[in-house]
Amino acid sequence: MMQTTTVAMAEVAFEIDNVSKEYPGVKALSNITLTGYRGEVLAICGANGAGKSTLAKIIAGQEHPSAGQIRVEGYHSEIRSPANAEDAGILLMHQEPLIIDTFTVAENVFLKELSGANHVKPWNLVSKKKTTMAEEALAAVGLSNISPSAATSTLTPGLRQMLAMSRTQVNPHNILLLDETTASTTEEHFQDVLALVEKERSEGTSIIFVSHRMQEVFSMSDRIAVLRGGRLIGVRNTRETDHDEILTMMVGESVAKLDASKSGPGEEVAPMVKVRGLASGSAKNIDFDVRPGEIVGLYGLVGSGRSSIARSISGQQDRDAGTVEINGRFVHPKTPRHALAAKIAYASEDRRKEGFIPAFSNGHNITLTTLERYAKFGVLNLKYEARRVDELIAKFQIRGTGTSFTANLSGGNQQKVCLAKWLETEPDLILLDEPTKGIDVGARMSIYQTIRTLADLGKAVVVISSEAEEIMMLCNRTLIIRDGAIVDRMTSNDNTIDDVIRASLGGKEL
Repeated sequence: MMQTTTVAMAEVAFEIDNVSKEYPGVKALSNITLTGYRGEVLAICGANGAGKSTLAKIIAGQEHPSAGQIRVEGYHSEIRSPANAEDAGILLMHQEPLIIDTFTVAENVFLKELSGANHVKPWNLVSKKKTTMAEEALAAVGLSNISPSAATSTLTPGLRQMLAMSRTQVNPHNILLLDETTASTTEEHFQDVLALVEKERSEGTSIIFVSHRMQEVFSMSDRIAVLRGGRLIGVRNTRETDHDEILTMMVGESVAKLDASKSGPGEEVAPMVKVRGLASGSAKNIDFDVRPGEIVGLYGLVGSGRSSIARSISGQQDRDAGTVEINGRFVHPKTPRHALAAKIAYASEDRRKEGFIPAFSNGHNITLTTLERYAKFGVLNLKYEARRVDELIAKFQIRGTGTSFTANLSGGNQQKVCLAKWLETEPDLILLDEPTKGIDVGARMSIYQTIRTLADLGKAVVVISSEAEEIMMLCNRTLIIRDGAIVDRMTSNDNTIDDVIRASLGGKEL
């Protein structure tokens, strides 16, 4: 790293001076003024459409402000391009990291050097010395078990994000901009991010953390700036505020919190779903039941096998052993289509890759799994389809119309489109893998209410999540997965978030 000395937090690192940004028909930002200091973490929070991503792009030189300017201490030019931002010492970490699958892990660590190199080829980019540097960079973000020569294409979304974070170790900077970079990471990797940020802070780096995840914001930040409707609502010292005040500032009214999960259906209620001896991927010998009207959580660290359980039940990947019984009938779907016929729906954690088709409109994505309902003799009744799409858009409170492209929506609205698509199949068992990943608080609460409604309707719901707080608030029972096995079973009434996290890190196998 380029910094070697600890500095006083009062030393100014950058100033955002009356920055506004207008697009045709939309004012994204209005007169934003903020100051960032060396050796501090300034969190920027806001609901979807608040302007936080636009502000991040302006700081990084990816967008030009319509008015105002960004000033960086020691840099005497305006930030008008990514090259200016880099010269000023600003390093941006995206929510969707640039990772090239055909490059090795080490080549991706040093990817930024390609932009400034004179016709450097990837195979000339990583020398023996740089391989050692890549190993050190990976270790700094908790990836010491990954070889620099490994193929990047095999990495999960969370590991890809941490690989991108390793670039902080090889690219000099004074300001580190984290734009929703923890949205794809699990809690153990957030601890690696937190350790990295602490190191950066002690070396005098000014860190800007754009996020909607309140627990992480309060764990990491010194100050919190809240945007709403493109305006700066206020700045609070983290130690002098709380979740409720920040959420209220974000949404403009007191947030209606969900009550902690109740115990759910009693043991006298016969299970709707019985899983016995299931083995798939890293998961092995998995036994559990789900009763009608019950929400069961699967919690574990990356690679624990939690997603393999859901994907094998829903025909997304092969099942090596075991049985799945739904309403007294054994099912073994080989494909997602077979799973739908068996009344099983699965919403992937990677909605951009597996959740919807980017070139399709909201309407076409929503009806993708139920087209036969709108067809007669192979001909679609477009009016009937459009009418139903309008009903579902209203029901799920999806932004835009049936003809709007899903790819242009916010993450929360994209997830609502995915949920509408799967729930329209009227499944008995619903498997939701990271249902609120990358989603702001407003949309998150809406999705929680939808999940609760499904349980109230007597559905069997399984939620896979990397957030212990979410699991304990939403689920009636939680299965702790470690090394492919269920190592503990907990309830929201009898256990705490700390119990869940500790059990995922170590404990006695059942």
